[in-house]
Amino acid sequence: MPQIDIGAHLRSLLAGAAEHERLPPERHLATQFGVSRAAVRRALGALEAEGSVRRHVGQGTFVLPRGPAPESEPTSFIAVTNPSEVMEVRVALEPRIAALAAMRASARDVADMERILAKSREAPGRETFEEWDSALHEAIARSCRNSLLVTLFGYVNAVRGEALWGQLKKKSLTRERQNDYCTDHEAVVVAIRDRDMAAAERAMRTHVERVQRHILATLVGTADDGRVP
Repeated sequence: MPQIDIGAHLRSLLAGAAEHERLPPERHLATQFGVSRAAVRRALGALEAEGSVRRHVGQGTFVLPRGPAPESEPTSFIAVTNPSEVMEVRVALEPRIAALAAMRASARDVADMERILAKSREAPGRETFEEWDSALHEAIARSCRNSLLVTLFGYVNAVRGEALWGQLKKKSLTRERQNDYCTDHEAVVVAIRDRDMAAAERAMRTHVERVQRHILATLVGTADDGRVP
C-alpha cells in the first residue's frame, strides 16, 4: 500500500482556505485521508511548528496569515534521520520542556494534561493509546511557553508519523509497556502540577529513556537485556 503524505494533503487544504478559517476536526481529516487521528495530529503539529496553523484546545485548528515560505519544511529532514537519532533528540529536549512546564503551565494546562492522562489509561487498544500519548506530550510542550522549544518539538514529533516509526511502535508497545508509560506520564503530570521543576525533568527523562530502550531494542531485534526474543 503506498504511503500517504499527510503533510502534502494538509498543505493543499490550507492553500484553498482563508486566513483564520477553522479546519475540519481531526477525526474528519483522518477519515478523509484514510489515516489515524494520531497521524493527522502529528502532521498538524508540524504545520503549527512552521507557523501555518494555530491549534486551540477545545476550539479547533485555525489557518494563520501566510508569511514568507519557510527555508526548510519538516519533511526535508525526515529522509535523512532515523529513529535512533530521534530518540537521542527527545532525551535531550523533552526533560527540559517538562521542567519549564512545571514553572509555566496554567491551571487549565494541567487540567488538560490530567484529562488526556485519564483517556490514555482508558484506551482500548494500541492505536488509541498512541493518539492520547502524542496528545499528552504535545500538551506538555505547549505549556512550556517557549516558542522555539515548541517549534523544535513539533519537528521531532512530525517524524513519529512516518511509516517506519509506526511499525516500530506496533512491535514494541506491549500492554505491560503501555501501563509503564501511563505510570511515567502520571509522574510527569504530578510534578508539573506541584511546580516541581527538578522532579518533572527527572520523570520525563525516565520516561523517554524507557521509550528509547524499547525502540532501540526493537530496531536491533533484541530484548532490553540484549537477548534475542
